[in-house]
Amino acid sequence: MIIDKPESKFIFIFNRMTATYGNSYTVHNDRPLTNSEVLKSWGKCLILGTRPWLDDLAKKLDSYVEEEIIPCVKYDREPSKNLGIEECVMMAYCHIERREEIWRIFSKFGSDYKAWVSEKETMELWEPGGPIMERWLNTTNFDKETKEKIRDNARQRFDYLENHPNDIFKPLAQ
Repeated sequence: MIIDKPESKFIFIFNRMTATYGNSYTVHNDRPLTNSEVLKSWGKCLILGTRPWLDDLAKKLDSYVEEEIIPCVKYDREPSKNLGIEECVMMAYCHIERREEIWRIFSKFGSDYKAWVSEKETMELWEPGGPIMERWLNTTNFDKETKEKIRDNARQRFDYLENHPNDIFKPLAQ
């Protein structure tokens, strides 16, 4: 099910269970993953493209998400130019063991670009002092206090994941 809320930076594809009941999409072998499992083996396959091409691709991927072959997809409504990205990014979330299967699906629909980023790597990029966090903060008009609150919230989130390894992972609301 494609979920396109204009107020969101992203357009999502969730299966009906995830969209209806708020179930986590960080599931592997019919079991929700813990924080440590997500940090160890969860991530996303990335492709770049124009928004119209990704909109068309999203329609083609919807059935793969509904059938739970791909746990979740999200993509940019517009390029993140403030992060130095000129195209929209589509992310297909999955366990590392499934990434080659996801690449085969993407390539079937014309994508030859191939990148994988783990959740741990993503979090390191967005942690306080991380290159994406700081690049993004430098493009905002937030005052110093607000920027520090954002850094502190990120720090608390990452610390929680590492200090509670056996808790079931809960994705951030977006």
